[in-house]
Amino acid sequence: MGKQPEAEPGSEAEIDAWLRNGGLVVTASDRAARALALAFHRARRAEGLLAWPAPSILDWKSFVRAAWEARGKDWEADGRLLLNPTQEQSLWAEIAGADGRLATLLEGPRHRLAALAMEAHELLCGYAPQFLRPPARAAWQQDAAAFSNWLTAFDRTYRSGNLLSPARLPLELIPLLENDRLERPPLLLAGFDRILPTQRAFFDAWGSWRQAAPGATALDDLGNSAKPAAQIFFHEAADAQAELAACALWCRNQLAANPCVRLLVITQNAGSQPSRGQIERAFLQLTGPAGAPLFEFSLGIPLGQVAHARAALLLLRWLTGPLAEHELDWLFSTGLVAASSLESSALQARMRALRRRGLERPQWTLSAFIQQRTGPDPLPTSWVNRIVETQRHLADLARRPQTPLDWAELVPQLLETAGWPGPQSLSTAEFQAVRRFQQAVEAAGSLGFDGRRILWADFLSALARTLDETLFAPESQDAPIQIAGPAESAGLTADAVWFLGASEDAWPAGGSTHPLLPLDVQRGAAMPHASPQLDWDLAQAVTARLAASAPEVHFSYARQTEGIEARPSRLIVQLAGAPKELSPAPLRRQPLAVPFEDSSRIPFPPGKVQGGAAVLTSQSQCPFKAFATARLDAHGWEPAEAGLTPSQRGQLL
Repeated sequence: MGKQPEAEPGSEAEIDAWLRNGGLVVTASDRAARALALAFHRARRAEGLLAWPAPSILDWKSFVRAAWEARGKDWEADGRLLLNPTQEQSLWAEIAGADGRLATLLEGPRHRLAALAMEAHELLCGYAPQFLRPPARAAWQQDAAAFSNWLTAFDRTYRSGNLLSPARLPLELIPLLENDRLERPPLLLAGFDRILPTQRAFFDAWGSWRQAAPGATALDDLGNSAKPAAQIFFHEAADAQAELAACALWCRNQLAANPCVRLLVITQNAGSQPSRGQIERAFLQLTGPAGAPLFEFSLGIPLGQVAHARAALLLLRWLTGPLAEHELDWLFSTGLVAASSLESSALQARMRALRRRGLERPQWTLSAFIQQRTGPDPLPTSWVNRIVETQRHLADLARRPQTPLDWAELVPQLLETAGWPGPQSLSTAEFQAVRRFQQAVEAAGSLGFDGRRILWADFLSALARTLDETLFAPESQDAPIQIAGPAESAGLTADAVWFLGASEDAWPAGGSTHPLLPLDVQRGAAMPHASPQLDWDLAQAVTARLAASAPEVHFSYARQTEGIEARPSRLIVQLAGAPKELSPAPLRRQPLAVPFEDSSRIPFPPGKVQGGAAVLTSQSQCPFKAFATARLDAHGWEPAEAGLTPSQRGQLL
């Protein structure tokens, strides 16, 4: 069977033609697979078709998993359990804990070391599988020697428990594919900036394959390959804010000229680069509101930072332990633990009343919060009944250890009884977040694969780690502006590209070597960040791909970042020449006053109006402020304090 490992440069509509002929495309990431599928469907709609066969596009991990499952009876007879990341990390944590080192005595450091060991194991499987044999690691010393012992213990557990790590799946399949003479379809690879040695060996064992030309991953609406960039620009901005504003203004002008244009904004999301929040604010300010989203991030965020998942975890923690007062503030403000808006308002009013009466605490248990009296405004009876019933249900089972699967089945019951996720209808992104949280609960429940029984607190810790380690990004709504990282941009389609943060310190992106692997092993296998030359070569490949993926490509960098002078990236200077100064982007100033006709009548509240001289002070500052505070009884929210409030400190002094 012929093998074609080299790309075919200059092929017209390579990926689109391959897919239309029923070919199989393998992408480097799941995001690239979804982007190519969207581009294929968009091209078919542009042709006026009403129906067409679904394209055969799989990301690398799904492709390997499908190849393993395609073994049919042989796979069923194998009988090994394919571990998920949560299960595999728990094995590494047990092995590291059994080593008895000081760093593994506490749960947090132990699981961080387990994540590092799992990452080192994956690097060896992808770059240097020969070191999976213990004799090849005989000369390893210090931390690398400790990891070598862990790897030997992992292999022992791996075989005795009849388990299979996903990182070793390609290595298990390579000899099977080489001995299997069945005809297999040829492969077209897309979005691979770098093919790992194990991946290359797997593709060679598969049969015929080739890599798509770099520019072929960008298709226009008619399915034609994008031509290499005819225009490449390099801009210099005064600071990061000016750079962001210029990029957002450029995007707005592009959309104004052609509403069907597709734009790709690349950001490295490093510490010296603008944060996700700054990028979002800049694009919201200059692109303006719209019915459909104008931009979306392909970079995910930890699921534990998503509102619905965080609210569920805080509620589960509160059933058996205390929550900090600022956590309660956030939980009640979301409305995700209330059955109605009235309950949500009452819970927030309770927190305000606690502070106005000086009853605040650093932490609140559930029973203390319910029993605390704040005056004539009691807690909603329906909410109290639900939350007490939820706590009682958990208390009956929490007295003894249960299997993780039992805890995972209990979590949805507890949340439903407590009223999560609230009465409001879920948006598409919120529905996906709730579903992803349920999958995280199931992943934590899968820790019972070895028959262990754990306490409720241990299950909550495992669930919290799973939420923090799971990246969540809503499914793409095909927004015209895609914001991605350099690696995640492989396979994304665009008519024009803007690369943010192309400074000398940020591009090529640097990094540190892995602490559990010997330096000579990492350099010999060309692992990430093993040498500056490897970082340069990878950045050069990514830059060449971006330059060939759209007709118009812009690079920019901020001359000053956090008070530190920066220089342009030498890699980009070689490609596009010296940077040119960006003209300041005009800001869209919002009107200071917005006319509004209010025909409502607010009745005067009975009784004595509180305020005294403060009403006159507010009247002199702003008439509406006096009206809001004196007539409507509106007050600012007093934030929770970790310790004594300024008022309490003053009284003590």
